[in-house]
Amino acid sequence: MTAPSRSLYARLALRVGLVLAVSGLLLITAIVMSTRLAARDVYDRLLIGAALQMAEHTWYENGKVNVDAPISSLSMLSAGDQTFYAVRDPAGRIVAGDAEFQPPIPWKQLEDGPVVMQGNHLGLPVSIAFVGRRMPVAGANPWAVIMLAHTNNARNSFADKLGTDATVLVAAAALLTLFAALFTLHQALAPLKQIVGAIGRRDLNDLAPFTERVPAEIYPLVKSLNEFVERLSRHRAVMRRVIGDAAHQLRTPVAALLSQMEMLSSARSDGDGDKHLSRLGELTRQLGALVNQLINHAMVQHRAGSVPLQRIDLARLARDEMSEMLAAHANRMLDLAFSAPDQPCAVIGDPVTLREALRNVLANALEYGAPGLLHVEIGAEGTDWELRVIDDGPGIPAPDQQRLRRPFAARTGNRPGASLGLSIVEEVARAHQGELRFGRDAGGRFVVALSLPAARGDTPAASPSGAGGQP
Repeated sequence: MTAPSRSLYARLALRVGLVLAVSGLLLITAIVMSTRLAARDVYDRLLIGAALQMAEHTWYENGKVNVDAPISSLSMLSAGDQTFYAVRDPAGRIVAGDAEFQPPIPWKQLEDGPVVMQGNHLGLPVSIAFVGRRMPVAGANPWAVIMLAHTNNARNSFADKLGTDATVLVAAAALLTLFAALFTLHQALAPLKQIVGAIGRRDLNDLAPFTERVPAEIYPLVKSLNEFVERLSRHRAVMRRVIGDAAHQLRTPVAALLSQMEMLSSARSDGDGDKHLSRLGELTRQLGALVNQLINHAMVQHRAGSVPLQRIDLARLARDEMSEMLAAHANRMLDLAFSAPDQPCAVIGDPVTLREALRNVLANALEYGAPGLLHVEIGAEGTDWELRVIDDGPGIPAPDQQRLRRPFAARTGNRPGASLGLSIVEEVARAHQGELRFGRDAGGRFVVALSLPAARGDTPAASPSGAGGQP
């Protein structure tokens, strides 16, 4: 018995969990990055605002740059950070602030407006705002530059807090989503449990189709299951019929065989014993033939739809079978002929059951017809290949032709047997989407015709072109 693999619920839950985890990580990363960018933008604006206030209190008087640094401009910045500033005049001298605070000035960017850059002062990472104020002086550099810096503690703390809060919210939302997804998966897989329960409650003899209403995604599974149950029901019906037919057909010959054995054991004269012994041998042969027919009939029914089909040359199969059958009738004087097209007469089928069907047709012709003539012809009939067995016997009367297609039909003339030969041929023809027909040719000879669809890609010739002759 095959051991169960990991459950479908566990597989789906794992995949949903992985999707949520990856999505959560990507979302948290995006939020952390966006919060850091937002914090940097906010604190950069504050830094630039303070630097602009200082620039407003910077003026040129008596040939030098004067600065009145407002305390309010510095109070705008975070109290938890260290602040550094310096004001440089057009000559490059520090006129206010920390004389040691002299970061490189981005002159080209400064012409377009305030600039914020990252730097380092006294071993501390700082953000530096550069604001230029034009002075009324001559020369290549008319700018007084206000340089205001503060450490990044507040902005980093602000970004970390926002990132942490967002991470907690995303993680909580992800957990709630995961629980909701697991519950939804459990509810979505409930129809599968219903099907399992319905199968478990079934009686062994209940092969009716399942009628439970299921979602569209599960319907193909239920449909396939119903098709399998239908095939199983058909095979079970065939088995029951075969067993029933065999029991019914074997009862009479077995009873007759036992009766002859009892009569043989109680025979008082040699003449009676020989007569009963002869009858016993005849019954044994008939019983053997009946058992063989029953086995072949069961084999044909079993193989229909259950074995892979092959590409078969019908002409070669018929020629080989005819040669084998005629080997047992070598002492008969028969007009024999076999004709078929030069091209392969390809059909798609089961060679075992097709051979059995040909054997039964030929056996019937040799046993009950063909006193002097037996011809086998293969020719085209539309898109089918048609195999015709022709003999000069009396043939089957028209009123009996349909009846003898059924198994165990009553035989005419008190002939022994179970009437399974033509039934086997009929079932083989039906299993191959073919047809079994009876008729007469232009000369009045009896014809048994078996037509089978030509294999795909094979075009039957308009008429047989092979030369007649003995197989």
